Amino acid sequence: MGRTPSSDKNGLKKGPWTPEEDQKLIQYIQVHGPGNWRNLPKNAGLQRCGKSCRLRWTNYLRPDIRRGRFSFEEEETIIQLHSVLGNKWSAIAARLPGRTDNEIKNYWNTHIRKRLLRMGIDPVTHSPRLDFLDLSSLFNSTQLNLSSLLGLQALSLNNNNNNNINNNQNSQNFSFDTPLSGAEEEKESYCSNFNNFMKFEIPESLNFDDLL
Repeated sequence: MGRTPSSDKNGLKKGPWTPEEDQKLIQYIQVHGPGNWRNLPKNAGLQRCGKSCRLRWTNYLRPDIRRGRFSFEEEETIIQLHSVLGNKWSAIAARLPGRTDNEIKNYWNTHIRKRLLRMGIDPVTHSPRLDFLDLSSLFNSTQLNLSSLLGLQALSLNNNNNNNINNNQNSQNFSFDTPLSGAEEEKESYCSNFNNFMKFEIPESLNFDDLL
């Protein structure tokens, strides 16, 4: 069971909202719109202050509220807006359709702020801070890159050694006495004929005028 709502000296309720109160607020706004929040509680038959009604509608009851995890694009937008607007969560929420200022503030404090600190970025000034940098993660990533580089170099050396061994074996197995295959005999014959053609000498007694 939830906590029983209390009342202040003016008779207005405080604490958790009941389903009946939510329904009254929703029905009134659907018909009349939000209007003046100061006068809305009395017109809707609610024993709540105007601020409580406004926050209840804005953060929980609006039909266009988006639920679930923030996307990467939303996180980047929040970081960019925070670097300009600071902790003005209402102004930031106005540029993120469907997200509430309360939800954005909570997500900043529980996720984004910690991520910026791990990256060595001051979450207030958005400037680099080496004293905030998580050196353990940086060392692990550097060690991983070095291991990958050494592995690639070792693989390259092994490939070069294998190629040298294969070349030595091929040179040792070759012999000039080895019979040529059909394709190699044809190539050898073509080269021999071409050399003989290049050695052909034109007789000095040949008269070109007779041929024309």
